[in-house]
Amino acid sequence: MTPFFLTSLFIFGILFGSFASVLIWRIKSGEGGIVTGRSHCPRCQHTLGALDLFPIFSYIFLRGKCRFCREKISPIYPLLELTTGLLFMISGYMLVDQTLLFSGSLPEVMKLGFFLIVAFVTIVFVFYDILFMEIPDEVLISANIFLFALLFVASVGGNIPLFDHFLPFDNQILNIPLINASLGAFGIFAFFYIQIVLSGGKWMGGGDLRIALFMGLVGGAKIAALGLLLAYFAGSVIGIILLLYNRNRNTEVPFGPYLALGLYVSLFLYAPIMDWYTKLFTF
Repeated sequence: MTPFFLTSLFIFGILFGSFASVLIWRIKSGEGGIVTGRSHCPRCQHTLGALDLFPIFSYIFLRGKCRFCREKISPIYPLLELTTGLLFMISGYMLVDQTLLFSGSLPEVMKLGFFLIVAFVTIVFVFYDILFMEIPDEVLISANIFLFALLFVASVGGNIPLFDHFLPFDNQILNIPLINASLGAFGIFAFFYIQIVLSGGKWMGGGDLRIALFMGLVGGAKIAALGLLLAYFAGSVIGIILLLYNRNRNTEVPFGPYLALGLYVSLFLYAPIMDWYTKLFTF
């Protein structure tokens, strides 16, 4: 069942990736009809048909150009769709117990749905940040409120198994889902806020504060903390590479993608990373 399951998740992901691209552009442009509106070419405004909307393949078949005005289509569209498909597939493989899922376990079905929603939100804010150097408040604020509500219900006795991946502390109070998540969320929030104050907003922006909350609410304190370290490490490596090829030190680089990368690497690989770290510094 695994190949069929993963293939289905990938296809499901690229379809939602196509919707994510529509959502991103309509939030930025202020267009209504995010759900009911028809997609159109931003240059000639021609309404797109089925041949123009098939994820990834339409871009290949149309050779990266609008079928009507021949304007070049940005490769960001197929890249976004492909990334969403891969993230859906890997999330299902790494974060869900497939044996329980295929046996009809409702908690595992809920967990799969939860992580797919998290993946979709992540894709939207990452690509929005890449394209516009901004974070979409409409998406992240709504997602954070939703996560707080789920954590509250899970913490007061609700049977919501969505936060079983939170890593435990010795103190039982810190293991309450809402407290565990809040420790990570507001810890990173405070760390970013201090940087914003010290730099006058040059090092980070307000959007990064909302991503900080998202990281903590999704991963809990320990996973979010490791994700933050990985984000800074990845950002430093890429930053050095960019400096080698681009001498302009004033070039702005969005930090949202690095935070998302750190969060997901930590979600997927926390145990082996910490095992490697422990062995590295054990003499």
